[in-house]
Amino acid sequence: MLIYENVDELLDRIGVLRHPCDLDLLVFLARHPRSLLSSESLASFLGYDLKEIAQSLGSLLDASLLKGTQTPSHGATLYVLPTDGSTDRWLSSLLALASSSGLDAVLSGGVPRGNVILLEGAIGTGKTTLGLEFVYRGASLFGEPGIIVLFEVSPEKVVRDAARLGWDLPALERDQQLKIIFTTRQVFRQELQQADSLLLEEAAKMGARRIFVDGVAAIIGGARGEDPREAFHILVEGLQREQLTAVLALEASALDGNPPPSFPEESIADTVIRLRMENMSRATVRSIEIVKSRGHDFQMGRHSFRIVDGYGVEVYRRVQAPRRRDRAAAFDPTSRVSTGIPGLDEIANGGYFLGSTTVVAGISGVGKSVMALQYVAEGARRGERSVMFSLDEQIPQILRNAATIGIDLQAEIDRGVVRLYYDPPQEIEVDRHFHDIEQIVEEFQPRRVVFDSISTYGSSLGTKGRVFRDFFHALVALMKEHQTATVYNHENPEMLGMSSMMGDFAMSSLVDNIILMNWVELGDAFRLALTMAKMRANPTSRVTHECEILNGQGLRVLPDELPVGVHRPPFSGYHGLISRAPTRYSAGGPADETE
Repeated sequence: MLIYENVDELLDRIGVLRHPCDLDLLVFLARHPRSLLSSESLASFLGYDLKEIAQSLGSLLDASLLKGTQTPSHGATLYVLPTDGSTDRWLSSLLALASSSGLDAVLSGGVPRGNVILLEGAIGTGKTTLGLEFVYRGASLFGEPGIIVLFEVSPEKVVRDAARLGWDLPALERDQQLKIIFTTRQVFRQELQQADSLLLEEAAKMGARRIFVDGVAAIIGGARGEDPREAFHILVEGLQREQLTAVLALEASALDGNPPPSFPEESIADTVIRLRMENMSRATVRSIEIVKSRGHDFQMGRHSFRIVDGYGVEVYRRVQAPRRRDRAAAFDPTSRVSTGIPGLDEIANGGYFLGSTTVVAGISGVGKSVMALQYVAEGARRGERSVMFSLDEQIPQILRNAATIGIDLQAEIDRGVVRLYYDPPQEIEVDRHFHDIEQIVEEFQPRRVVFDSISTYGSSLGTKGRVFRDFFHALVALMKEHQTATVYNHENPEMLGMSSMMGDFAMSSLVDNIILMNWVELGDAFRLALTMAKMRANPTSRVTHECEILNGQGLRVLPDELPVGVHRPPFSGYHGLISRAPTRYSAGGPADETE
């Protein structure tokens, strides 16, 4: 997916969109393909007049970016987006740009023009940053001039802080795309009530479409004895006279209550957004919640966000948020992916199905990571893209481990067929982490994916509540949607024998295949055992096989009958191998000897 630095670059590449209405109309139709609206409704929703809508429809038709079909019943024209691949590619880039912060995705495309947005939150939650970004992005990306109104913080400090986020506010001021006003609440309130308001006159002169007011608590408090609801209504009326889309920051330090308090202004505002600082053990995570937003759909619940130096606000949809997973199934009954383990493909019916989920479970040291490296290397040998996500080992250590079994993973990375991703598990933010996984999978389009390991996710997120299970559900759906053959390593804490395949991780019903790796104590030695415990939609022989790991070669599954010269009895001579007391068969048949 292409990401453009600014709209001008994207529009120049497209070569046809020159008016902001063209861009808004195209994005709207892409995000709402089933909408059936008149030109009047489109004009009202997008904030343009009928002439601009008509001109944009004509431009998009001429450029073959829209198709028009005349309905025979009343002669109206139905406009739809074409479905050819080239249009889809750059339209995806356009939508990615329009939703660069992630907040538009939570808002299902953004808020309708002219909405009054109440931004609630305690000190330090990010209200000012989000409000500044709302105006900055509008002016710099979409050609929508904006106004920033400040009461306490000086413009010099705002400009300084914005520069750390990569926002050049003085440049926008020089281009007449931005106006920063430093005033008092009383003066601002009076300006909005006057018919000859200098502020609104300035807004009309520069063609302002957006405004951010940093701190409206004292304004909506009104004069002595005045109803706060009435005071807020007066404020909203003044802003809507110029059809401004407004973000009003309201300091609210009591939002941590259960349920949180409500404010009288919320019933008047079109959109209410709450920002919080959430405590997670000894860490703190910022969250954002859309309480209401008139005129469109949005994703409910608390989503995570971060303020990133050099960029601004990044919003990550909560893992549980609904996503379109139309192809989230392993539907191909013929295509298989080789395991890369000598002897294992024969046990696994030729390999894993595309879109399948495989868990390799066993105690530390049985070779799960070795198997994962061989799986990735086999994909590279076949020219198949692979991604390995690790929470246990950093990338240099993964490369070293691969080299010990004869795999030059760095060469495959340089060749562009392998990617490694490490995220430290100490303070993992599950929404951001899942967002990163989504981005990598959607961009790289791997055929093979490895997670090492899900037990580390469990120790970070906890296995008793819903967070881990929801996260794992979302992972499985994502990988099935992209038709990857995914392997999850899982550390089972039991050393000898297994009483449960997944332990506290109640997820065995979600996975397609389960491979059990275990130590078997025979005589005075531990021997490595592998059992295919589950293989959905495949015949499964639950025979325990012996394995070995060779330096410079990796893991291999040994045949049932050991080669001549190997002086130890094969596994086929025992029963109860994955119990804690394997027993050897006697020549007469019944077991009579325990090693």
